[in-house]
Parts: sequence; structure tokens; C-alpha cells
Amino acid sequence: MNYNADNKWETLYSADKDIAYPAEGVIRIFKGKFPNLLMPSNDNGLSILDLGCGDGRHLPFLNDLGYKVSATEVSHPISIKIQEKMRSLGIEVNVEAGHAGNLPFASASFERLLAWNSCYYMSLGSGRFEDHVAEMARVLKPGGWIIASIPKKSSFIFSNSEPEKRPGYRIIKDDYFDGLRNGEVMRCIEDVEDLENSFAHNFNKFCHADLDLEWFGLRYHWHVFCAQKLSSSDAEES
Repeated sequence: MNYNADNKWETLYSADKDIAYPAEGVIRIFKGKFPNLLMPSNDNGLSILDLGCGDGRHLPFLNDLGYKVSATEVSHPISIKIQEKMRSLGIEVNVEAGHAGNLPFASASFERLLAWNSCYYMSLGSGRFEDHVAEMARVLKPGGWIIASIPKKSSFIFSNSEPEKRPGYRIIKDDYFDGLRNGEVMRCIEDVEDLENSFAHNFNKFCHADLDLEWFGLRYHWHVFCAQKLSSSDAEES
């Protein structure tokens, strides 16, 4: 099945409607205080990239925290629409067309990178998850942090999906949301060990959380983690 990410998401985001609220998990990470969360909470003046920002739901929240905000979505029409929407709210953000495998920013541009429900979509770029990880690390400054969520293999998103020819990837079928993602290839993380191994060449200081909600018939099961980008010397040793 051929999957055209640009067309699918442009159709979704073409409608004029209010943006969604920020994800509860994102609010907790940036505003909460937890014993195993090692990422510093000093937000003001730092640069952040919201990778795959959707309808822009996290951008006002990040702006209010004091971040210098940039964002990506998969096509120029979506990016322009989001930027215009933010300007109508009095928020200046830089929104560019890009995806986890190809980010239109210089190396070491950001102190934080938010990849909330976004970095595991594989239909754009090389189709190799390790390239996504390396690209996300590239645009982070050494010592910068990634904040990410990735569905567990038990998540509803993988219901009725089919294994791809490569281990660790699945083809989405019977997507609950009107077939929006049918045909998309996604990285399917086996467990926390697999997650860390997938990111360990570029990141360390992993902080893990879980979303395990049985939400009115849908399994919202997600890996949530923060990790720090390795310094050049650490990367050479790893």
C-alpha cells in the first residue's frame, strides 16, 4: 500500500478549528518535579524544536515557558498554516517543513527537542530509525535534551498492523482515526532496553516514564523518556 504523508496530514490540518490542548505528559515533564527526571528545569531563553508539532498545540505552552520556539511539520502548506495561526495568537515561532529524518536546521541549533508522537513515522526519508535518531541528535547542542514519546507495541496504534520485512517495524492497518495512517510504516519498540539501544549511540542519562491508559476501549500505551545528547568525547567512546 502506498502512503502519502503530505496528502494525509494536509487534509487533516486544512480544516479551520481551534488547536488542541497540550498533552498532559508534556505539561508534567516541563512543569513537574520528579525524583527520576534529570533534565534541568531552567526554560527561560533556551531554544527548543517541536518536531512534528501537529496543529501547534504545544507551541503556545512552550512560548509561555520562555523558550525560543521552532517547529516542523511534514509539508510547507501545513507549516505556513501553523505559523499564521500562531501569529494570530501573538506568538512568533519559526515553523519549517521537515521530518525526523531531514530537519531543515543547522547542526547544534537547539537546547531541547520535543518529539511527541512523531519520530517513529518512517514513510519519509531513508526509512531507517537510526537515521532519525542521528538527525535529531545533529540539531541538538551537546548536552541538550530530547523529550519524546513512542508507542509501546501494545498500543492501539499497532492493532491489526502487519510486520514489515525488517524486524522492529510495522505497517499500520485499520487505523482507528478514519484510516489516517493506513499504510504508514512505524518503528515498533520492543521494550525499554530496545528503546535505549536505539538511542544510545547519541544519547545517555535516560529518564523513563510510562503512559498506560485504558481509555474507553483504546489502549494508550506509550514509552515516554528524556535523554541528554552525548558530548563529542562521549560519542567517540560509545
